[in-house]
Amino acid sequence: MSAGGTQTNKLPENQFPRSPDLPSQSPKYWVKEKDRYLRQILIRDIEAATKRPLFVYFAQLDQEINHTDADDISEILLGITSRSADFLIQTPGGNVDATEKIIAILRHRLDDFRVIVPSWAKSAGTVISLSATKILFGVNSELGPIDPQWRTQQGQFPCELIAKDAAFPQHVRDFAQMQVTRMRNLATAILKRGMMSTKSDAEIGDILKKISSSDGYNSHGAVIDYSEAMQLGLAAEFLPPADEMWQRIWLLYCMYDYDSKARNLGKIFEGSRFSIGRPK
Repeated sequence: MSAGGTQTNKLPENQFPRSPDLPSQSPKYWVKEKDRYLRQILIRDIEAATKRPLFVYFAQLDQEINHTDADDISEILLGITSRSADFLIQTPGGNVDATEKIIAILRHRLDDFRVIVPSWAKSAGTVISLSATKILFGVNSELGPIDPQWRTQQGQFPCELIAKDAAFPQHVRDFAQMQVTRMRNLATAILKRGMMSTKSDAEIGDILKKISSSDGYNSHGAVIDYSEAMQLGLAAEFLPPADEMWQRIWLLYCMYDYDSKARNLGKIFEGSRFSIGRPK
């Protein structure tokens, strides 16, 4: 009760945020899909605060970007009518061609979008992030170098080094160099069109020389956090841990992290209306 005797709508501190309305689905179906419905409640809470739709691409660490992902993202975007949106992404990276298709779909469907990185968007995930209007970071957020890698029986090696190594057959070296050139050309085009459209070719070249070369960070898994992103000149924004919006984002991320492992899902694509889960 308030001081005037009228009832307030404040929830108890230990109550999960939810609507007082009963679900439209049958009880048994709702319970079966409760993880998804609870995540979508959190998505709608964030949308109410930002006044922008939010959609999610969450992948476990061993689930790389592939050619089916673009179709699933396109399916989720059918639930979004706005030309502006927020895109929460968690991915270790993956196929460059598939990444290019994802970016093309995002640009066809949206005039601008902000990428939210709650934990990591590495390699090709970083390339997707570079295509956004802005990248939102928290204390846990990281991007990574975009130097293409080549998997061999001996391990994973930078294509840039393989292209220069005479121990490999010439056709392998040529193909490795093609991958390096392809990634740099894609990243250059993305930055010129997007968040670095006002910068010179030389400035963009300097940035790409660092993030797309094995000499830049000396590790494909190196961490590009908010401070490093700002030094690179990326359009980045930081939300501190105590920020309420970041706490909502982190809670949503934790739900995806737990639910995907509990249900053995390799990937989840989701918005406030539609949802797709892909088994590992």
